[in-house]
Amino acid sequence: MASHSTVTVSVILPTYNGAQRIPAVLQRLSQQVVAANISWNIWVVDNNSSDDTAAVVQQYQRQWSACPLNYVFEPRQGLAYARQCGIDSSDGALVAFLDDDNWPPADWVNQVAEFGRGYPRAGAFGGRIAGVFEGDTLPEDVEPLLGFLAIRDRGETPHPYPIEQLQFPPGAGLAVRRDAWEQCIPPVLVRNTRGADDSEISWRMVKAGWEVWYNPYTTIEHFIPQSRLQRAYLRALTHSYGLCTCDLLMIEALPWQRPILLLKSALGSLKRIFKHLVKYRHRSVATVEADCLLSFHVGNLKSPFWYLSKQFFSVSKSNA
Repeated sequence: MASHSTVTVSVILPTYNGAQRIPAVLQRLSQQVVAANISWNIWVVDNNSSDDTAAVVQQYQRQWSACPLNYVFEPRQGLAYARQCGIDSSDGALVAFLDDDNWPPADWVNQVAEFGRGYPRAGAFGGRIAGVFEGDTLPEDVEPLLGFLAIRDRGETPHPYPIEQLQFPPGAGLAVRRDAWEQCIPPVLVRNTRGADDSEISWRMVKAGWEVWYNPYTTIEHFIPQSRLQRAYLRALTHSYGLCTCDLLMIEALPWQRPILLLKSALGSLKRIFKHLVKYRHRSVATVEADCLLSFHVGNLKSPFWYLSKQFFSVSKSNA
C-alpha cells in the first residue's frame, strides 16, 4: 500500500530561446491542484538563451503563488546539461522533467507523486504523451513515425518498460527518483545527440538494478509545430536515433561483449534493411514513412562504425 507521508516533487523545465513557448507551460503549472501532503517547486533552467526567456520568467515570478518558482542559467548548450543543472539546483525526492512544449494537466504533479509512492523501485517512469499539432493537421504517412516525436500511449495498465528491447520512456514528462539518479547517472552522459540522452537515463537505471515504468494515469500534451512534420526534419531525426544505438549498447558492456554486440547490431541492421526493401519494393523511399524508416535502419547500420570511429579518435586524442 502506498504511503501517505509528504513527498517533495521538483519540476525541471529546461528551455532554449523559449520566451514564446514557456508561458503556455507555466500557465498550466499555475493551475495544478496539489494535495496537502505533496510539497513541490519549479526550476526553469535557461539553457543559454539569447531571447527574452529570463524576462518572461521574471514576470511570472512577480505574480506566482502556486509554489516556489525558481530560475537558473546553464551556459553549456544541450538538454542533458540543462537537466543536470536542474537536478543539482533542486531538492525534490522525485524530479519531473517537462520540455518547454509540454502541457501538463491539472493533476500532473499529484499523479507523479502518487506513482512514485506506489512504485518505490521505479527509478524512472513516464506516462502518456498526446500530440497537439500546429494547424490541427497530421499527414497520414507521418502518423507511423509519431514515436520518434515522443508521442506515446502504451495502454491502461502500469508495466515496466521492455528496456532490453531498446524501448524507453521519452524525456518529455519523465519522472526520476533522486536517489536513483545520483547513484547511476554521470554528470556528462555518453549519448549527446538530440533525444539520445532520454534512453541512456533509463538504460543506466535498469543496469544499476532500478525499474523503469510506464505510468498510464496522466497524459501530457506535446505541441508539434509543422516544421517537425516535414520530411527533411523527420529523416534527420530518425537517422540520428539509429546512429547512436551502439553508444547505448556499449554502456556497462564488458570488454569481451563489445565485439559481439557490434557484430549483432550490424547484422540485425542489414536484416531490417533487407526486410524494408522487400516490404516497400520500388516505394522504399516514396513516402515520408518509408523514407524515414529506411533512414533509421541505415543509421542503425552505421552505428557500430560510428561508435568505433569515436573510440579511435578518443584514443588518438589521449595519446597525442
